[in-house]
Amino acid sequence: MSAQRSALLSEGRRIVICDYNALLLSVTGLLRMSRYCVFQAHNGSAAEELCVELPKISLLVLNTYGTGVEVGGLIRRVRIAKPGMPVLHIGFTIPEGLPADVPTLAETFTPEQLLLAVSALMERRRSSRTAGDEVGIDYSPAPRVVK
Repeated sequence: MSAQRSALLSEGRRIVICDYNALLLSVTGLLRMSRYCVFQAHNGSAAEELCVELPKISLLVLNTYGTGVEVGGLIRRVRIAKPGMPVLHIGFTIPEGLPADVPTLAETFTPEQLLLAVSALMERRRSSRTAGDEVGIDYSPAPRVVK
């Protein structure tokens, strides 16, 4: 493993992305070019397994429209295993059961909007941990950015 890749893994920049369409490739590519270590999941079960089994996952990104995945249940199960796991939802609508602290990025986003949303969630997790909250839970409502 290269020294650069090893440094990325130790910096807490690991992201799991669950998506069902071509958006997965563009989101994954953009985040990888921005020096994030990204793991792709093509369904909710795979995303849950990656989040639970891999160490140091920093963020879960979801786009589950049309998949039949119950988003709220998926997030609850992941957070049981990984309390405080930040989640970013991408889509045209806010799915039923989406926790109040999960922002939604409109599916027609720019690269800058995606990177801003990801970095804000990563910083939110880091700042809650450095403030003495070991599990980093912050369930305050997140801004909704669906247009």
